[in-house]
Amino acid sequence: MTKIQKYVISSVIGILLAWLLLSRINPEDIPKALSSISLISVLVSFFLYTLSVFLKALRFKVILSTEVKIRSLFPIVSLYMFFSNILPMRTGELSYIYLLKKEERTPGTKSFASLIISALADILVLLFAMFLVGWYLKGELIERTNDILNYLKSYKFQSFGQNHRFSLIFISLILIVFFTIFLILLSKKLNKQSFLVLQILKIKTKIIELLNEISHVKLDKKFLIIILLSFFIILFRFLTQWYIIKSMNLAIGIWEFSFAILFSVLFSLIPIHGPAGIGTVEAPYVLSLVYLKVPKSDAITSGFVLHILIILFTVILGIYGILDLKILKKHKLSNV
Repeated sequence: MTKIQKYVISSVIGILLAWLLLSRINPEDIPKALSSISLISVLVSFFLYTLSVFLKALRFKVILSTEVKIRSLFPIVSLYMFFSNILPMRTGELSYIYLLKKEERTPGTKSFASLIISALADILVLLFAMFLVGWYLKGELIERTNDILNYLKSYKFQSFGQNHRFSLIFISLILIVFFTIFLILLSKKLNKQSFLVLQILKIKTKIIELLNEISHVKLDKKFLIIILLSFFIILFRFLTQWYIIKSMNLAIGIWEFSFAILFSVLFSLIPIHGPAGIGTVEAPYVLSLVYLKVPKSDAITSGFVLHILIILFTVILGIYGILDLKILKKHKLSNV
């Protein structure tokens, strides 16, 4: 399966999910919700988001352990965040490797290793946070799970509530997504053996270099700093979105919102997103909220509003990154 085919499949899945969500609400609800957010709330949210990006740049500096200054890393990470949110299938992460190599002459294996280490730190923090939130909501989660299991045992479609049907539709779509991933992986294994051997030989040296870079980060004070930075990155990203939710006065509690955000972030680690993550970003978030009995209209509306504003923030920082890198480049040339 070629990359173009993967992009097409992920885009179709995203559009299908977005259509299913939007068909369940009045399309006018989204612009109304956006207009209800004050300019001050948007500016505060943007500040919190920018702070999370700055901490992300600081974490990369700690991981890379190079002479690259934070002044140079911040515009690179700003552009990386822009491409990561816009490009499909997590291909935006390649921009980070490319920009570091172009602007700071950092080897590709070193920058790729920093992505893996930062992702590992994020996953550890996210799983711990998900455990705490899940423990707090265990009563509701168990109750809702029992509802689904009882429905599956009874097969009484007519008596099944609207929210339950909605949850099952999304669970089915998520299963389709995982099945698609399975087919993609299977298609790779079905390639000719000679081709696989050739590819293995090509990347053998790079894998060794990559493992060497990762091995440099030991379970010491440095790794604890990386974990701490990951915690604050996730915290400020959460505060960015929660501040927006509170500004819209929706019937969404902080614990339900926390569970939905954590679930959607963990789900986003799977490289299945289409362009700008349309549909695939909102689906797990909405599924989690509806599963916890949040009104369907509030869940869907908040999902699209959050996505729109985050994209707006990344575009602004992306434009800043382009302009700032040009300034830095001129400054370097003038010092030569």
